Amino acid sequence: MKNFYFLLTIFIISSCSSTKYLVSYNGYPKSPDYKYKKNWASSSKKEVPLPKNYINSSSDFKSKVDVFYIYPTVYYSGYNGNLWNSDTEDLDHVEKVNVLAIKNQASVFSGIANVYAPLYRQLFYDGLIYHNSNELLNKIAFDPKLKNNFNSYKDELYSTLYNSLKLFSYENNKLRSFAKESYDLAYSDLKRAFLKYVELENQGKKIILAAHSQGTLHAIRLLKEVIIPNEELRKKLILSYLVGMPVENNFKDYFPCENPDDMNCFMSWNTFGKNFNPYNNELYDDVIATNPITFSSDDKPNLITEHKGILMPSFFQFFKYNVFKLPINNLKIKKENSIVVESEEGSLQVKKIAIPWIKIFKKESFHAADYNFFWLNIRENLNYRLSNYFDE
Repeated sequence: MKNFYFLLTIFIISSCSSTKYLVSYNGYPKSPDYKYKKNWASSSKKEVPLPKNYINSSSDFKSKVDVFYIYPTVYYSGYNGNLWNSDTEDLDHVEKVNVLAIKNQASVFSGIANVYAPLYRQLFYDGLIYHNSNELLNKIAFDPKLKNNFNSYKDELYSTLYNSLKLFSYENNKLRSFAKESYDLAYSDLKRAFLKYVELENQGKKIILAAHSQGTLHAIRLLKEVIIPNEELRKKLILSYLVGMPVENNFKDYFPCENPDDMNCFMSWNTFGKNFNPYNNELYDDVIATNPITFSSDDKPNLITEHKGILMPSFFQFFKYNVFKLPINNLKIKKENSIVVESEEGSLQVKKIAIPWIKIFKKESFHAADYNFFWLNIRENLNYRLSNYFDE
């Protein structure tokens, strides 16, 4: 069996590898108009399906609450003359958004609240790593305590941590500028989408902001630039899920949730393997790591019996998608009592996991499963919070 997993891993990796070259400055896709429902992956008129084996016992707060959900990076094709930003009219890309993000992540809110998920021209995966690395290096360059070690940090980012950056260059100012423009373009879509949602769809309801990975970076910016400074929007916002990126406790008058029933606060976590923590260093300050099983701010591990269940495909569904790009149509809730996690200095550490075929993943990071691992816990906790909030 071990040999089978090893060979499968090699097959998946080799099937995805090819010679790449980088072309930039080649324009942007057409701007989406958020008046039209075709530019929304989900909305009140396009409800997210729940897992087939899940019996919904949650309360219905759709008349009172909307979730504005920003999906993670699912666009990887910014090489070989392709655009750096995804095309929201590309049907293959839209299918990836639905399969990898909407069904796996946004479904956790479905039936409890309306889920609004705009399609946006996101920056492709390696372009995002490049932009984020440059932003971190810019921070180092202007920090009196860190700037003397700038070159060693740059070498580590470009050579050691991210092999995918070998075609990029920090010294290429034009390339760096284009990456920032492409990143800002993605955010501009989401800002327009959010304001159009407030104008046309919100109708006085409370708002939950939820995101993952690249989506979380844009959600942080949306909070700081649009929602928190606006008194009316700030009153509408009752909860934020800022998942899959390091989120520091530096919002103005907006703080982390500390208890399972807290409201008007935010949660954040990044799921890593045991004893791996990329945020326990001088580059980060007060990164938040919510335990998405207990939803407590303490650093105690959960009891394994507190874990409710994972949203996951069968092994063969996962295999068919990764190798043959066939859609995953059979997500189910499985494996309750199978995960123990512990919050440690900004990182959510997986201490125990009882899923045999998880061995094909890198053990250091479970980034793609930040929502899936805790799907039922997240859902039941949200129902609990809203029931208390609305006193139902």
